[in-house]
Amino acid sequence: MASAATGSISLAPLSLYVTTTQLSEAKFHWALIATDANCSAIRHHWHEKPNLRDLAEGYGFQRVQPKSLTGRVVLGYFKIRGYIAPSPATFAEICESTFETSYSTVQLNRINGITCRTFVLKVLSTLCARGFITGYEGTIQNFVECLERVITEQSRMADNAYLTTFYTQRTLTFVSMVMVI
Repeated sequence: MASAATGSISLAPLSLYVTTTQLSEAKFHWALIATDANCSAIRHHWHEKPNLRDLAEGYGFQRVQPKSLTGRVVLGYFKIRGYIAPSPATFAEICESTFETSYSTVQLNRINGITCRTFVLKVLSTLCARGFITGYEGTIQNFVECLERVITEQSRMADNAYLTTFYTQRTLTFVSMVMVI
């Protein structure tokens, strides 16, 4: 898989990654990428859905094609250690049930704590609670909060590195990091 103006990223089979994609300065779109035994990747995320019967956003998923270009810079692929892949149907059910509802505007979703970031963190919490992520120390809440801190910090550093390279060299070359957390 590749992001805008980068080389290919190899993903491991039966793995789970959190990805952050550059939106605006210091803001990122969070998503999950789950791979199957053949390394086929499915992106699961919370995103705007303009045609979704009076709801501004919702859960969505799509197969990620190798070497596909989204036009956006993927700042990092954060592989979740201790992941035991559930069936695709179970994974989708967890994602679909993460938020009980969506609201009619993005602003109302934000007021109610519904974002792509909180979607990813809640899915990770549920995967832990159901035994699909193991080997972490402490509570599920502490584990997920630690993941959030590390991913946010590393994404900000990658964003700064990308912007610095772009401003100084006027190139869009950027190699996305892959980090096991």
